[in-house]
Amino acid sequence: MQLHNTETILLPTPEFYRTPEPKHQAYLIPQTGTARPLCLDAPECLVGRGDNVDYVIADPRVSRQHAKVLALHNRYYVQDLGSVNGTYLNGDRVENERLAHGDLVMFGGTLLRFEIGTDLDANYLKKLNLETVTSLAEAVDKKDPYTGSHSRSVSTVAERLAVALGLSQAVTEQVRIASRLHDIGKIGVPDAVLRKPGPLTPEEFALIRKHPADGAAILSPLEFLVDVLPAVRQHHERFDGQGYPDGLAGTDIVLAARIIQVADTYHAMASTRPYRPAQPLAYIRGEFAQHAGTQFDPDVVGALLRVLPALHVPN
Repeated sequence: MQLHNTETILLPTPEFYRTPEPKHQAYLIPQTGTARPLCLDAPECLVGRGDNVDYVIADPRVSRQHAKVLALHNRYYVQDLGSVNGTYLNGDRVENERLAHGDLVMFGGTLLRFEIGTDLDANYLKKLNLETVTSLAEAVDKKDPYTGSHSRSVSTVAERLAVALGLSQAVTEQVRIASRLHDIGKIGVPDAVLRKPGPLTPEEFALIRKHPADGAAILSPLEFLVDVLPAVRQHHERFDGQGYPDGLAGTDIVLAARIIQVADTYHAMASTRPYRPAQPLAYIRGEFAQHAGTQFDPDVVGALLRVLPALHVPN
């Protein structure tokens, strides 16, 4: 099977070229005392009692670097940084959760209300760069201690596969970035679902299945990432058309997404999980060979099998 034109395979579809909703200013407003509100006008805000934080809370129960508030366009997330007294959202202790207008957030013993205002932040998109967006991907990885470096590891494997397929340096870089961000939509999935040790209910699985489309939606306002949006959205499509969210098949799936799917599945099998050890090389080889042409692009599987003996990525 011949590879298609590798210089144009990552061009996004017209649906991604759209004017994003204007970015609104948002605030965390203290519910007691005279402390000033925290204006969330930066992509990332560090909260704590230390000297090198963006917002100081004078509360001995707040850790020196207590939490981060992440903003990606009109989506806001609170991420606890392993604080002693915890971060609470509407009374429940959380590690990474999305914020909604009116939510009550507590750092240590200090309560703040999250509000999205009517004022626009016309300069917000100028403050975003790839490093900032990648911090959201890292926040997703930290949701599950057993896959703490998953996106980084998948990116390493995907880059190796792109090189093995003979893709250009520019396209290989797009594959690397897309794979680094491929699970970013999971940041809105509750921790209880991502960390559930047993089988998921149909409702919980439906939440998981939303993450490719959510990831593309999260990134869509960022013009500098427009070339990677299709790969983020399509990385759970299958070569036989049985995947999601759009049921695409074959080369209707961008090559970057086909590469990410193989790299993603490889890392899942090669990693130790609470319920099983890492799978042996022979098992991994057999699974990919069996499902080439159905679940996976056979060309990408061929590239994986060629580099498989030399692959080693951390759990």
